[in-house]
Amino acid sequence: MTSQEIPQQAITVLSDQGSGRSFFVVFDDHRYLELARAVAGVIADRARTIVIESAPVTGESWRSLAAQFEAVLTATKIRQASFVGIGAGATLVQNLALDTPKVVRTLVIVDASLRAHPSRWERIVDAIEAKLPFGLPLRLGSKSFNVRAFAHRLRCPMLLVSSQQASRFISNELRDLGKVAPTAWYVQLHATSREDEAAELGDLVLQFHDTPAKCPQKNIQEAV
Repeated sequence: MTSQEIPQQAITVLSDQGSGRSFFVVFDDHRYLELARAVAGVIADRARTIVIESAPVTGESWRSLAAQFEAVLTATKIRQASFVGIGAGATLVQNLALDTPKVVRTLVIVDASLRAHPSRWERIVDAIEAKLPFGLPLRLGSKSFNVRAFAHRLRCPMLLVSSQQASRFISNELRDLGKVAPTAWYVQLHATSREDEAAELGDLVLQFHDTPAKCPQKNIQEAV
């Protein structure tokens, strides 16, 4: 899908429930719909929670989708919120944290790779670049968003979460991001059922919201 083929309404608000401090749950794959809604239900008992579904985030579509996503956020008139990015939906919230950092209180990234839906070739290039101090010029030929290149600029508290359903590749990607991002922590969910997983993740999101936004200490015991 090219940027020209992206629908005008590619960012859809599925629900807006609860009251108080604001949370957004963002995903781009319909397989995560059940988890996103269940997590939002847990959070909504204590806060305002908005669930957003995006069209598929790809190397070609992410810029246009990110712009539409930010327009939707502006329309809510919420000045600051915490965000949960599931799968490639994480690209949109990470880009937001780079573009308008004051809007983002905390980030929780779930089952996301460093690059949205990476191809086999992109995985190979990323693996090579990760072993070199200054990267390779191969990166210049890609239009996709690779958060590793911007990790040092992500200063908000960021919790990186692997579910039991995450592949080894995804878990390793999240661990790698946790090593290079200055204010990031990595955790793995222990729940095996979707219901328990949603409850565990929802509790983590609410606990992590209390992490100091200014000068957070990189200590998982203090973060969650």
